[in-house]
Amino acid sequence: MLQQRSQFHYLFNPYTLYCLLEFNISKSHIEKLVAEEFVINDFLVVSEKLIQMQMKKKSLIQKVIDVLPELNEAVYEQSVYKLGAAGLSSVNIQLLVDHNITYLQLESMTYDIFFECIGRKNKKASFERIKEAYKACETLFQLDISHKMYNFHLLQYCDQLAPRHYVTVEELRDVLSAYILLPKAEIDVPCIEQFLEKKTAENYLTYAPHLGFAKKYKTVKAFLASDFNEKDILIRRMNGETLQEIGDSLGVSRERIRQKEAKVLSRLPELEEIIYYKDVFEAYNWNDEKLFSAVYDESVEVYQLLSLTIKRGNTSVLEALGKLTLTDAQQSIILEHFDCYINYEQRVMSYNNKMTFFEHLMFHLGQTAVSNEEFIEVANTYIAEHQLNPSLVFTDRSVLGIADRSQKNIRTKSNGFRFYDTTKIDPEAFHQLKELLDLDPGVYNMSKLFKENEVLMDELNIDSEYELHNLYKKCIEVEGVTFTRMPEFSVQTTKDDFLKNLFYELAPITIEEFLAYVEANYGLRQDSLYSLLYNDYLEFIDNNEIKVDYAEVSEEEYALVSSLLKHDIYTVQELITLGSEHIENFKEKFVNNQALMKLSYNLKGLFVLHHAYASVDQYFTQLILKNELFKNSRTHHFKTNHFLTALYDLEKSLDVVKIAPDVYLTNRKLQNAGVTKAELVAYRNAAVEFANIPYFTYRYLKNEGFQHEIEDYGFDEIFYERIIWSHPQLRSLHTRKCTIFTKQQTKEFTLKEVIEWLLIQNGEPIDFDVLQNRMQNEFGIDVKRDKVMYVIQNSTMYYSKEINKVYRSKEAFYETIYSKKG
Repeated sequence: MLQQRSQFHYLFNPYTLYCLLEFNISKSHIEKLVAEEFVINDFLVVSEKLIQMQMKKKSLIQKVIDVLPELNEAVYEQSVYKLGAAGLSSVNIQLLVDHNITYLQLESMTYDIFFECIGRKNKKASFERIKEAYKACETLFQLDISHKMYNFHLLQYCDQLAPRHYVTVEELRDVLSAYILLPKAEIDVPCIEQFLEKKTAENYLTYAPHLGFAKKYKTVKAFLASDFNEKDILIRRMNGETLQEIGDSLGVSRERIRQKEAKVLSRLPELEEIIYYKDVFEAYNWNDEKLFSAVYDESVEVYQLLSLTIKRGNTSVLEALGKLTLTDAQQSIILEHFDCYINYEQRVMSYNNKMTFFEHLMFHLGQTAVSNEEFIEVANTYIAEHQLNPSLVFTDRSVLGIADRSQKNIRTKSNGFRFYDTTKIDPEAFHQLKELLDLDPGVYNMSKLFKENEVLMDELNIDSEYELHNLYKKCIEVEGVTFTRMPEFSVQTTKDDFLKNLFYELAPITIEEFLAYVEANYGLRQDSLYSLLYNDYLEFIDNNEIKVDYAEVSEEEYALVSSLLKHDIYTVQELITLGSEHIENFKEKFVNNQALMKLSYNLKGLFVLHHAYASVDQYFTQLILKNELFKNSRTHHFKTNHFLTALYDLEKSLDVVKIAPDVYLTNRKLQNAGVTKAELVAYRNAAVEFANIPYFTYRYLKNEGFQHEIEDYGFDEIFYERIIWSHPQLRSLHTRKCTIFTKQQTKEFTLKEVIEWLLIQNGEPIDFDVLQNRMQNEFGIDVKRDKVMYVIQNSTMYYSKEINKVYRSKEAFYETIYSKKG
């Protein structure tokens, strides 16, 4: 039952019709309408019941319809004419009207008030009859009419239901709640159940277990089983006969058959399948009746009638995948029909493209390295089991070629390969890889770059120097760099020239010292180089030493070169360029320790250094500390490991502090400004102690309220961030605009670990935009969307494009989806 009166209550209570007395509708007519249980809503919507009565009482019905615009809820609430429902005479009703007494006033009205309102006339008997009528009306207008109201709205809603659209009792409660503006909890469920039971018995609705109730429509099968005019012509047209063929057989014109067909089609009832498939048929080109019938499990007659009544769309049915709601079985039927499949990126692909099929198989079969033989065995088994075209079968030759051409796999050690999508590498990472090749001429082993750039390798998901070599060879082209046999590459030289140049630079030197030097500076393996030396370069080896015959150098040449040397340090290449302008065969004569020692210089790896310095690191350390301010000009010298190591050590010991990109204050300058090293140490200790989460940034500390007196000096944020970075117990990760710290004593970490931690802390799943906003607003980690996406896609985390959420794993995503379905 209704707990309170709905604002639509008056539309469904028959006694509301007594309000029509105000509009000169006779009482006898009103009484007849009430007796037959008409309500105001019948007149508003012109119900079936009203249409039937209209044949007998047309003028009365029209008169009521005409005055209805003046009868709204406000008029109803105030109208004293409805007292006629309780038998109050028209005289007493008019008495109330003449003195502007409303229905609502009667509840609290006493005779004294009434007496004053009517001009102090003695009408006590009339007042008593009015009050009795009011009490009776209150009972009449509180009658439960919810079933009338429910039935009207439920029928109105069900009339609009599309074929095969099922609704439940709970859904209908929501509908009624919205229609009559009552809380869902106050909707009478038994009334809904009675309506559904009645309409199902009347064959107006059908019921399906686990689905609910649906409006019943006439089916194509039932229609074709019935008798109707020109049925034979419709059947023949459905079977594919042309208008001309039918006309010829019946001895009439083609136009006459067209007219008959048009007439029968115009008289088609509302058929379930035609309504249900209309949008699908109009949108896509279903030019194959077997395909349509198989996908939707419908009879051929349904397709034939659709073809006659609806114009097919132009869009390929393949494009329906992902747009229409189709089961896996339906998708499979369409894919098989077009000889296609859905690849690992959920894109429709043709089996005719062997490259994309190879990449699809590699995604599923080659996440870890496989050999040619292993891939061929598994791939060809898959092709046989799924009865695919034999032309897809892989051979040794085809796999070798296709693997090298594919941008979505990478070669590994021992000629293996694994799935690796190079097209999704962040452009910034490619830029970093190119910068790593800014090297002096020489032959290098890729292991040098691999070992010296651990964080970048982890970010790129590169597992070995062999994979790195293949990535360079496949995707990066740098002038002067040649990627030779894995995992070696050369920079502006050949291996023969490179080794001979080193002989002249370093001789005399023992084989062991030479091998160690080359491995330390170029990464080349000692065992393979040892074999090469004794196979191809025996003329340079004497008693386990590399010896050369140096070119003779005159004293005049020594004097000339000495006058040219103005600096304490040169790269070998800089020295060669400088001397070659003045002396022929300068490299052969001077780029060796024998000649350089006479000039007070020594060969130190890739540098030529004045003997006043014990090491290149010492030189760079003194250079950085020479003045109160140091600016890194990023010349070739300042990109070497020697310089970077010296700067790193000075920053870690707080002998210099970064104040801007490439600008450093020395400790001497800070002390002159009154900032001692002890204060810097105290500041970084306080910051680390304040941080109470695994990963943090300077921005996070400030957002959490961290304060320290040293910040009163007013340096830029980078200054304080860099002091924190120097703490010996911290690991750090540099991003475009900030540094991320962790107190966890582990190996270097990556952005992947930070995102995984944020995901766990937030409670998965997390909206991608929420994740990125939190990284930026709380931590100051301003990383481009593509970069974050790349990190997620190259980890065990899973991103769902459809709902824009990130999960800790693909398994977690499926668990969530299936639990919701369950």
